[in-house]
Parts: sequence; C-alpha cells; structure tokens
Amino acid sequence: MNAVLIAGKGGWQKMLARKLWIAFRFVVFGVGGFLLLWFSMIALVMEFSPPSEHLMSPYLALPLAFLGALMMLYGAGEWGRWGYLLVFVSTPLVAFLAFIIPWPKWFEDSMGNKGSFVLFLALPFVLSYIAVRRFYRRRDARNNSTAHEDLPGSISEEQPTK
Repeated sequence: MNAVLIAGKGGWQKMLARKLWIAFRFVVFGVGGFLLLWFSMIALVMEFSPPSEHLMSPYLALPLAFLGALMMLYGAGEWGRWGYLLVFVSTPLVAFLAFIIPWPKWFEDSMGNKGSFVLFLALPFVLSYIAVRRFYRRRDARNNSTAHEDLPGSISEEQPTK
C-alpha cells in the first residue's frame, strides 16, 4: 500500500499497465513462441524420420523454429541475453535427435518408460538453464565490479591516519 502511495498520482495505474503489458507479452510472445517452436520441430521430425510425412517444408520450419525461440526470449523478458536461446532450443533439439537417430535396441527399451523419456527431455533444459544462468551471473558480477573501480574510495582510505 505504501509503495502505491509513494509512487504518486497515477502511479498505481502505471504499475497496473506495466504488469498487464508483461502478462500480455508473456502470453503472446512466450507461449506463442513456444507453440511455434514445437510445431516447427515436429514438422522437422516428421519430415526426416521414417516414414517421411510432409507437414511443412523444412526450409520454412527451421526459420520458424528460430523465430519461435526469439519470440520466447522476448516473451520471457530476456531479450539481449542470447545465451537463453540455448535453453529454449535444447529440449526440442534433443527431442529431434531422439526421433531421428537410430538408437540401439537396449536404449529404445529403456526409453519406453514414460518417466525416462520425460527425464531425457527435461534434463537438457535444466542443465542448459543452470549453465546460462551461471554465465550471466558471473558476467554481471564482473561488469558491476569494473563499473565501480573509477569511483573514489571510502573516507577512511582517503584520510591519512595520525
């Protein structure tokens, strides 16, 4: 309540408009990009896996998958942090490879379990998210420490002791 009062006249309206924009951006670009990415990847899987079925041209599906990943990046509010593209594309890429590569019989038998297949799809997402988040935390910490090097030191450092 105090934050709304401190914001001044019309502050709550601006805050509400900002939250509505974030929700709209997430639904339209985040969810829309997710659906576009998966639809394009399914079209690629159907094109290249036996028996070949034609849902969409692979020359169109690949750019649409990339566009879907960019839409997800914008919808999640991470525009400019291009490493998160790896996070969004990792699971569809692993699913694409899982359906295209002829796996050995023992591997197919172990992936027949629903839990194993879900873990197989979720693991690249989690691992790439951890790696990308760690990268950006280190980069931000390094940039913040170098940004403050030109500032004057504390008073105790500037004054000589008697």
